[in-house]
Amino acid sequence: MTKFITVSIILFLTVQVCSGQVEELQLYKNVYKTADSLNKLGLPFSIDSTTKIAVKKIDKEHPAKYFERAAGLFKTNQFNDAAFLYYLGILRYRFYNSVNPDYQASGDGALAAALQYVAGETINLYLKNNVENFISALKFTTDYYKNNDYTFYSKQNNLEKYNKLFDNFSSLINDLETNKSKYKKEWDEERNLMVTNIDKAIEEYNKMAPEEKAKLKKKK
Repeated sequence: MTKFITVSIILFLTVQVCSGQVEELQLYKNVYKTADSLNKLGLPFSIDSTTKIAVKKIDKEHPAKYFERAAGLFKTNQFNDAAFLYYLGILRYRFYNSVNPDYQASGDGALAAALQYVAGETINLYLKNNVENFISALKFTTDYYKNNDYTFYSKQNNLEKYNKLFDNFSSLINDLETNKSKYKKEWDEERNLMVTNIDKAIEEYNKMAPEEKAKLKKKK
């Protein structure tokens, strides 16, 4: 897996933060806090019954809907539900783009990449706090994908490509299971570095004079 480069580090090293960015950085800290609370409970990965119902409806819609729903769930701290729909959305969108005869890189190709980046930033931040939960999330998602057709654009359009995507995700799961210690160490280091830089960025912003903050808001 590609090494995660934290947004807070980039922001802190390259620009001064404005109030909006401070709120965004604080969001990352809140994700860690919530993840820690859930980890202490030691509950197995699961999703809410309403999400189980909702996904059946989303399966009848354009793949962008998975990301839209995932973003909404994340805002209400339903992190596991958001992770499930996010990774299912990746699989659905990859399949759709690979077999859709009207596919355009500037259309669905660009939209898929943008949605994956925006939604995945915080969702993966959460998942990386517990490698076991990360693995369970991916397994849950791939099980659903394998056993539930995509009504909007059926797997029957190209069963080989549909199953190949499932196999690709299985490789990711295997990598995580094989290298748990490696990823835990790497992600713990990233988290510590990120929190440190978040605190520094917020501290620098709080030290600014009111007129300096006003200038930053105008530049935003």
